[in-house]
Parts: sequence; C-alpha cells; structure tokens
Amino acid sequence: MSFFHFSNDAFEDVLKLQRAIDRALGRPFLGHDWSPSGRGLFPALNVFEADDALVVKAEVPGMAKEDLQVEIEDNRLLLAGKREAASLGEGCAYHRRERNSGEFRRAFRLPFEVDREKTAAKYQDGILTIRLEKAEAAKPRQIQIVG
Repeated sequence: MSFFHFSNDAFEDVLKLQRAIDRALGRPFLGHDWSPSGRGLFPALNVFEADDALVVKAEVPGMAKEDLQVEIEDNRLLLAGKREAASLGEGCAYHRRERNSGEFRRAFRLPFEVDREKTAAKYQDGILTIRLEKAEAAKPRQIQIVG
C-alpha cells in the first residue's frame, strides 16, 4: 500500500511529504517557527513588549472570532481554533491549494507573570490582538534607599 500518491509536480510532492512529517511529529519538522518548505506555522505570530504588557498579534484571515480560543494556563499562552475548508461547489476542482484548513494549536511560555484579569483580546480585519498586562509582582519597583 502506497503512503503517498505522487503527482507530476515535484514541488507539490515535497510539500505533501513535509505536511506528513509535521503531522507525524505534531510540530514542524526541523524547527519551531518554520519548516524546510517555508510553510511555517499557522497562525503567524508577532510577539512584542509594549509599556507594561506583552502584545501578541496573530494573522487569522477569514476566521470568525467564535472559531478562536485564547487561554492562559501555567504561565503559557494557548491560541487554538478551527478554520473550515472553503467548499467549491459542484463542477469545480482545485488547481492549487495552499491555504491550510482544520484545527490548530499554538502555545508558548510567557516571559513574565501576567494579570489574567487585565488580559484582553480584540479581533479586527483578520488580526487577533491579545494584550497581556504584567502582574504587579513582575513590574519593576523603585526601592527607596534609607540611611
């Protein structure tokens, strides 16, 4: 029994193999945020510190906010969701299909303790923005010198 059905497009065959390796390992092969195919992880994230907060921007075009889930657990941020494959309708067939569909989970350790009550998420124009405020214990404190 053949595991793959190879086509006349060598590049597409390599991408199929890459996706199979990623699924088998449960993560991208040979890296955390990239793969040899250049496919990367979904959703693409930018994470940066601004003022007293960590800001996460995730590209999730074409998704409804109801299909996204954001959690904080054990000082880790979890972003999960499900993107449905678009139905083409009768008589249509793909020539190329590069947009991923299905369930995804991204998780990473937060660099500092956050105030869960002040965490907020906003979804606009295909970008999910999560703002995680630093907990008071994680903020720098001015120490008064006496003596």
